[in-house]
Amino acid sequence: MATGQGQGTPAAVPSSVLAGDLITDAIRPALDDAGSAHFTDAELLSFLNEGIREYSQHLPRIDETTIVAVAQTSDYALPADCTAVLSVEYPLNQWPRTWLTYTRHARADFSIARDAYDYTQPNDADTTPTLILSFRPTAGEMLLVTYQRPHDHALTAADNITVPSEHHHVLIQYVMFAAARQLQAKEEANPGSPNSLLMSQYATNTRRYELIWLNGIQRILYQRRGKSTRIAWEMDNYGRIY
Repeated sequence: MATGQGQGTPAAVPSSVLAGDLITDAIRPALDDAGSAHFTDAELLSFLNEGIREYSQHLPRIDETTIVAVAQTSDYALPADCTAVLSVEYPLNQWPRTWLTYTRHARADFSIARDAYDYTQPNDADTTPTLILSFRPTAGEMLLVTYQRPHDHALTAADNITVPSEHHHVLIQYVMFAAARQLQAKEEANPGSPNSLLMSQYATNTRRYELIWLNGIQRILYQRRGKSTRIAWEMDNYGRIY
């Protein structure tokens, strides 16, 4: 009989890469810019953080947070950087594990459901994302929320990159695009006589590197299309599943 006690190999923590090391070991060689000939470390770090921010728009980080219920309360603040809720496990520490069902809280029958949740995602920086339950848990009960948030994109050279190492190539591609874009902007802003041939070459390089970066992102997204997911079906008042 299954006891729920697995005997497999524990998952290993992925290897981490420092932002400074990626710049030194991969980004500068890709740019052929040894010795800070054109770009300072601070500029490349800024490009890298920008690339991580853009990456997060397509492939956000998945994290978890535990919420401890308060008496007579159905609304709970989520982390400020939460961009989407993937699942809510409740009650916590039960076997078999159980999850609430995602249901739009505007539905007329939301408030009478015992196992439903929704969440609000504000469009401004002053409003906190909120988890909305269709019921009021007992005080002290715990809920485990799995949610999406951006990868860390305010890194110093000594900070670890949270983007998976197998996707660092798209970060390098973004930095190359950003570097070409900066060279193009500097030439266009040259107060002297602009070199039209050089500006044309810079513009071509910028667009080429942008397309390489976009194609890299698209390939990752295409590979993930086959990833399985748990789907919560809903039924309307006529017994139809949708």
